[in-house]
Amino acid sequence: MITLDADMKHRLVNGLNDGVAVVVGYVDKNGDPHVSPYGSIHAHSDNQLALWLRNPEGELIAGIARNAKVGVFYAHIPTRTFFRMQGRARVASSAADREKIFTSMHPFEQSGDTERKGVAVIIDLDSVAGRKADGTMFSMAP
Repeated sequence: MITLDADMKHRLVNGLNDGVAVVVGYVDKNGDPHVSPYGSIHAHSDNQLALWLRNPEGELIAGIARNAKVGVFYAHIPTRTFFRMQGRARVASSAADREKIFTSMHPFEQSGDTERKGVAVIIDLDSVAGRKADGTMFSMAP
């Protein structure tokens, strides 16, 4: 069972404060792997991530329409803490989800789209594995 704990949730939403790039990987329009950092990524629930894309015409939206499978990577080198996550991404269509995703992300990222013209994305996690700050290795799947 996948359950993101409080430390993981805190680390994801505070990646910008900690100097950590949380990277999302997907397949681009040419069929090539593409990775980009997203400062808006955070836990949407115990087994979901969410992010806000300021550009509704961006390649990630087109990428997940072609292939919903994505990878997410968090690594805090000073503590040797990392999480490898895989899941299926989808555009959040409800007003409630859009509101929750926008207001739950880092304030700096909110300031980049004050008119909220972006797109909310939810990632339903299929697996999470990595290393916690105390050195414990872990692996979770449904």
